Amino acid sequence: MNTIFRLAATAALGALVTACTSNGAAVEPSVTQANLTVNTLQFAVGTANYAGTAALNTVVAYRQPNGNSAVLLDTPTITGPAGFVIPSVASAGVDAGTNHISGSPQATPGTAATPSTFGQSGGAFSYGFAPVNSNNAGAPSYTLYSQPFYTTPQRKFTGGPPLYPNPQDGTYPPNFRGWSQGFTSFAGVPLSIGTYSLSVNVPVVNASGITQTASATLSSAALLPAILAPTVARAGANGATVTFTAAAGTTESIVYIVDSTQGTNFSALTRGSGPQTVTFPDNLGAHGFGIAPTPTFNTGDSLVAYVVGYDYGAYEASPPSNTSAAPSITGLNGQADITVSPSTTFTY
Repeated sequence: MNTIFRLAATAALGALVTACTSNGAAVEPSVTQANLTVNTLQFAVGTANYAGTAALNTVVAYRQPNGNSAVLLDTPTITGPAGFVIPSVASAGVDAGTNHISGSPQATPGTAATPSTFGQSGGAFSYGFAPVNSNNAGAPSYTLYSQPFYTTPQRKFTGGPPLYPNPQDGTYPPNFRGWSQGFTSFAGVPLSIGTYSLSVNVPVVNASGITQTASATLSSAALLPAILAPTVARAGANGATVTFTAAAGTTESIVYIVDSTQGTNFSALTRGSGPQTVTFPDNLGAHGFGIAPTPTFNTGDSLVAYVVGYDYGAYEASPPSNTSAAPSITGLNGQADITVSPSTTFTY
């Protein structure tokens, strides 16, 4: 298989492509019931505080023993405890008013897929849910979900340099923008205490599909404190500094900057709570294959910056550095809680 796609599969969402046609399009792999038994499905739930708006947070890791994504195509369903109800919004599809958040099985060509939260493109992968299910047509997708589900405004959370390898170094597909952060959150749902179950149905060649399951418990609906919007300033020749106050109860925070003008993503890590400053250095732009490093940001670029605080090791569980079959995806309280700041827009 082409090295570019193997790298992207391993490092990004865990495996968008392990079998490719001659033109690099994703195809459904040959999956057997036997090789699925060695995979590990992990699931965690927690709370999400979107600047005062409560949401349910989830984290999934579905991996082979080598840490790659377990499969390229699956249909997930999250079922909540008593009192858990999906809001009656169009984006929920058939999930509206039920106690489950689901995807849709692949529809027969020429027929419409059943509308659902994840749709037929959504699956569980090495680190997070994502709309990247494999199919037999077109180029592979590397997109991520906008969050939180069932409400607006939404945003994407994408890992980039300097925290992650630079996807603009010439070794990744042009439409690959960065790494999944593992979490998926849902607004407008009650934070019901109890057990949440995840089932993942995987189609199997010449046999009935197989379903793997995992569960997680929400024992506390208490939100992490809110984070104020960060402050952004120019630094160096073409870098930036971001200052913010990390929330009490978080063990680490990741600062995200989206350059809306260039369509690029950047992220940096801090640990602990209290006042924090992170620096995005110069020359993190496109480079490689004889191309000298280019500026991180250009004068006039429109930047959007925001912060996520985590009470668990979100970065430590993330590909490409974590290749464990079973990474730790919860904090000391057994949950995966996050708090998300408002965004700051900055013209560079």
